[in-house]
Amino acid sequence: MPNTPVRAAAEGMPNVNRRNALTFLSAGMAAAAMAPSAVAASAPASTVNHALSAYKAAEDHYSICQNRETSITEALGEKLFPKWTMPGGVSSRWTHVPLVFRASKALESEIARKRVQVAKSFADGLMNRSAYDHWMKDLTEQGDIGMASLREQEAVIEASGYNDAYQQADDAFYVARDAFLAVLAVPCQAIEEVRAKAACVISGYNRLGLELDGDDLVTCMSSLCGEA
Repeated sequence: MPNTPVRAAAEGMPNVNRRNALTFLSAGMAAAAMAPSAVAASAPASTVNHALSAYKAAEDHYSICQNRETSITEALGEKLFPKWTMPGGVSSRWTHVPLVFRASKALESEIARKRVQVAKSFADGLMNRSAYDHWMKDLTEQGDIGMASLREQEAVIEASGYNDAYQQADDAFYVARDAFLAVLAVPCQAIEEVRAKAACVISGYNRLGLELDGDDLVTCMSSLCGEA
């Protein structure tokens, strides 16, 4: 699976990909494998061959979506990660240590927090009118600069089609995952079906990063023995 970076909204953003991010879902796969809704989501699949066909189609569709997302990601490069640094320093009205914002919403929240903080200091008599006016003026001016910068960078990402491609890849992944879980639950009746299911498990691991743990493994092994 391509190491497609996932956006984050603040400094210290981890370098993660969809495969790593969805590892956290593995604990819930067992329950989904046994749930009727998970099996039904992948369309009628009463036989191994039907289930395998449904999974193959879902896996191929995910690959198409993933390739589109990866292509846009590579084209954007560093533009995929908006950045605006809040003014810092000893004399800064914002913070002594410059903070980096990766999203306009995060900066907007920080500006609102600062405004409430300044207003409270003024109301409590810890700040005179002149200081209050300077604080609010600086928050407005610098905040407007930061918001404009981040929104401009976010507009570039939106125009590239990345947000849409990212969502489509996520949606396709979940469809493929449900189809994979449906394959695990269908009993095998012949050695050819056992081999085909084993190949599906390997493909699911290599292309989607899906792993079998705990009850998932038991479900799969039971189906290989012809047990529902």
